[in-house]
Amino acid sequence: MIESLPEPSKSIVTLIVFASLRVGEVLALRRKRVLEDRLAIVERVYDGTFDDVKTDAGNREVPLDQRGVLREALERCRKTAQFLGPEDLVFANRAGKPIDRRNLLNRQIKPAAKKLGLPKEIDFRSFRTMHSSLMLRTGARPEVTRDNMGHANIDVTQNVYGRSWWEERVEAVTRTIDAVFPMQLESQLESSDLAVSLSI
Repeated sequence: MIESLPEPSKSIVTLIVFASLRVGEVLALRRKRVLEDRLAIVERVYDGTFDDVKTDAGNREVPLDQRGVLREALERCRKTAQFLGPEDLVFANRAGKPIDRRNLLNRQIKPAAKKLGLPKEIDFRSFRTMHSSLMLRTGARPEVTRDNMGHANIDVTQNVYGRSWWEERVEAVTRTIDAVFPMQLESQLESSDLAVSLSI
């Protein structure tokens, strides 16, 4: 999905999925808030109006990755930007104002999703859910995911945003069976191996 998107959606979605930002936080991100190894999240924008972040927990610093993926996304946009002052927005329209989220969704993201056969319901929250699910899948502690996402408590992170993959569920069921029947399964496998070798 990310690779198929044009700019600026490609970079914006990258920041939502991997830096766990809300779309209003991405669109309100000013150049002075892009630090050497982190992003300082202190404001958001909705329908062109700037405001404080959603909650006290939303006022946070989000780390940049060690592989440079987030830095590269920010750099791609800097190369084509007209406004490069510290107060200027990282993602701005031609007038230097915030980009309209609905335009991004309807003109770039939904058409790309349709071409890939993804659900038409896909939206910016889908990418935030992806962040939480990826963090849980890769073994990050819930507290880490909560802090990155700017949630006040872990319940929201796990119960609202956490999703599982089918492969994960298959593996979990298999591990459960292995824990209960380890010896029985080994003897069954040995018997089947013996039967195969005798038939040969």
